[in-house]
Amino acid sequence: MSDSGDYDGSIVTVLHQVRLTADLQGLAIVDLTQDAADAPVAYCLGDAGADTIERGRALLVAIPDRPTDLVGADNRPLIACPWTLPPARPGGLLLWRAAGSPAWTDAERALCAALAMLLRTVIGAGMGQIGIDRLTGIPNRRWFLDETDRHIDRLDRDATVGTLTLIDIDDLRRVNHAAGRPEGDRMLVRMADQLRAMVRPGDLVARVGADEFAVWQSGMDHLTAAERADSLCRNQAFQDGPDGRGVKFSIGIASRLPGSGEDVRAVLRRAHMAAREVKANGGGGWRVGRVEPLLRRSGP
Repeated sequence: MSDSGDYDGSIVTVLHQVRLTADLQGLAIVDLTQDAADAPVAYCLGDAGADTIERGRALLVAIPDRPTDLVGADNRPLIACPWTLPPARPGGLLLWRAAGSPAWTDAERALCAALAMLLRTVIGAGMGQIGIDRLTGIPNRRWFLDETDRHIDRLDRDATVGTLTLIDIDDLRRVNHAAGRPEGDRMLVRMADQLRAMVRPGDLVARVGADEFAVWQSGMDHLTAAERADSLCRNQAFQDGPDGRGVKFSIGIASRLPGSGEDVRAVLRRAHMAAREVKANGGGGWRVGRVEPLLRRSGP
């Protein structure tokens, strides 16, 4: 995965804003190349469901030269905007609304097509360059760091706490060795899906390392974050691993007080140290890192 480039994850930020302002239930970037046959969804934001993605994928394949929309059996309006990336990389953008929402207007179809063309131009440089982790379809480390710093600036202005949770998968290397790398990749994708399902719409979720995920939650203190970490450790979806054993996590939690002067990298280091302490004690748990005090201001 590459996280270099000139875009700094700005397209991912735009997609988040598009979803909010256009009243979308979700959107997805679909890769129709042969090498993505097993995992065609390159990026997904919001609640989709397998049926919505499959209908959208079928539309992109059947009508590859223009946007097409429909209202499915679930009464969910869906529009599929196809593209072909050089060299001959077919795919497209899917956007959908909640069941019972109005159908797409002509103006909205034109706007969706324009957004798809913008993405077509940018994605030609590679998924990593726009802040997306290609395997899991969630933002990558660089996007997370840049976007969290922007959240921190707002929290300082509003005098509000924020909390970073780092999730380290204890057993990924074991799974890769015992069951094969594809099983390990599927575990990473499942982890990303679980985290997206657990967080609020404004929270940030990203893959920040080979076996590490990070969540930033503005306005949430370490106590609430610890409750969610405990719930993740007991999540039944991970009790039966692909090699017949349960999967454990070492989770570090670090809260940032407004006015502390810390940037996201400093908070991430504290969360990482807390996760390392959990791992050193056998893993399978969470720990809250030390909270940094406020900066002392010198006076006359």
